[in-house]
Amino acid sequence: MAVPAEQLMTWAAGHAPDRIAAVGVLALRPRRYFSDGVPLGLTPIPGLMVRVPDREERPVWHQSTGLYGFLRLPPGTVRVEVSDPAGRYLPQALTAAVANRQSVRAALEAGDVPGADAPRPLYLDVALRPAIDFAVPPGTAAIWGVVRGRDDRRPVPGALVGLDTIRTGVADRVTSISGPDGCYLLVLPGEAIDRGVAPPARRFDRRLTVEVPRPPLAAALAGSQGYLQALPTDVFGLADADRNGLFQVPDFRLRPAVGALREPANGRNPLTTVSIGERVRWDIELFP
Repeated sequence: MAVPAEQLMTWAAGHAPDRIAAVGVLALRPRRYFSDGVPLGLTPIPGLMVRVPDREERPVWHQSTGLYGFLRLPPGTVRVEVSDPAGRYLPQALTAAVANRQSVRAALEAGDVPGADAPRPLYLDVALRPAIDFAVPPGTAAIWGVVRGRDDRRPVPGALVGLDTIRTGVADRVTSISGPDGCYLLVLPGEAIDRGVAPPARRFDRRLTVEVPRPPLAAALAGSQGYLQALPTDVFGLADADRNGLFQVPDFRLRPAVGALREPANGRNPLTTVSIGERVRWDIELFP
């Protein structure tokens, strides 16, 4: 028996995104990022704002799967923007290639079974980095601060910040980006007390890297269109050529909440210090 198109979409919207395999086209599965060497978290993240610019459709959240599912997006490449009104996670933009599933919908509307070779919906995992207001778990090391500009020391949005860290004795890396207010946060769950020395070591010097937006991107991020709208898509997965075209590597010094400045030495930027179980402030001050 044929199913009217609007009835089919109403049914899907009422059950989406667990029914996205039937008539849906795109599902996002946001997960918490821990580090480059650790799989994304499994816990679903509710309450996010997920949208495709210039499209009215808003995806439906499904609690048990953690999916945000779209049903009506037209086929083609789209930009998807993810933000967190609760301020737990940083905004992010990504690219999605939406398949043409008209044949699937037509078959379902006619009461038929879609063919085995019918296009599948696109499922994308999204790695969300903690924002400055993220509740760092007790006992976890973290560093945070403000990236400040070369000349006026104003906050710099959109600076890529990374830390070479240790996870169960193995080299790892944690990356993030400064938010609209220039603040960054690196949560370091792999850092642990070294009990192989006496007394046990709780503080470690680590290498910090910074890449700042080149002037065109910096102007866009601080402009009237807003931070998220100007944020490059898939910013943490950019190819080297694309990354170098958008960002540059500066010299910087580190200003702690307490104590002396750390200046570059011997052509190298200073190390930062991680303290187990503490959230330590290190402001990044770029050189003119």
